[in-house]
Amino acid sequence: MGYTLTRVAYAYDRLRAHPPEVAGQIATAMAGALQTRGEEAVFLELGVGTGRIALPLIARGYRYIALDHDPAMLEVFRQKAAGVMRKVQVLEADARKVPLPDESVHAVIAVHLWHLLPDWPKALAEALRVLKPGGVLLEGWDRVVSEEEWALQEKWRALVEEEGFPVERGLHQRRLKEVEEALRRLGLRPKARQVALWREERTPRESLEALQERLYSFTQRVPQETHERAMARLWTWAEGTFGDLDRPFTVEKSFHLRVTRLG
Repeated sequence: MGYTLTRVAYAYDRLRAHPPEVAGQIATAMAGALQTRGEEAVFLELGVGTGRIALPLIARGYRYIALDHDPAMLEVFRQKAAGVMRKVQVLEADARKVPLPDESVHAVIAVHLWHLLPDWPKALAEALRVLKPGGVLLEGWDRVVSEEEWALQEKWRALVEEEGFPVERGLHQRRLKEVEEALRRLGLRPKARQVALWREERTPRESLEALQERLYSFTQRVPQETHERAMARLWTWAEGTFGDLDRPFTVEKSFHLRVTRLG
């Protein structure tokens, strides 16, 4: 495992991290959804990754249970949270089988998670099981708007499909809709809103590296040899299309939060 998976974890952290002010806005929105009635609030995050959502909340003094099945991601998380671990419990576990009692936490956080799980209803059922009455399910996701980023990703997809391997995109948004429908069937009332909007600069090289490292879920099922051949052609195409791969372009990003409260 070791080096390769940890390297990918660090790459994920570098390319997916939120700016400090945005991280603060997200933490404020999540904390503001709590109704703890005098109890000390406990957060559980399913798929904590390297801690981009967790750390701002931990820094505010909340008790936090950080769950992930990937030991490399948790290794990075532990290093980043080393000075604030007093109220943190780390669980290397599957979101579809949470090792916690019923009604044990006040909030469950799931950011960019559902589309990674073919049997996501199990994880959703677990999230609802461990929530206390009046607790909240906090689902979050980023939206990215960039013609350059889209062009690179679509060219990668086309090159992979030329190799005879079809690529499915858009699963994340479809899964969010499916989860919302499942929650409504249970009589719950999920409410979504945008909580942060910002712009960043990114270079074609950084976008290519993100694809190279398979940081997007739509790249995960492609055979390694197919991916490597497509990436070699993509680098060549990008050099011809963009010229200077280190010349930055603007990316508009937003973060959205969907809150569902249990009765």
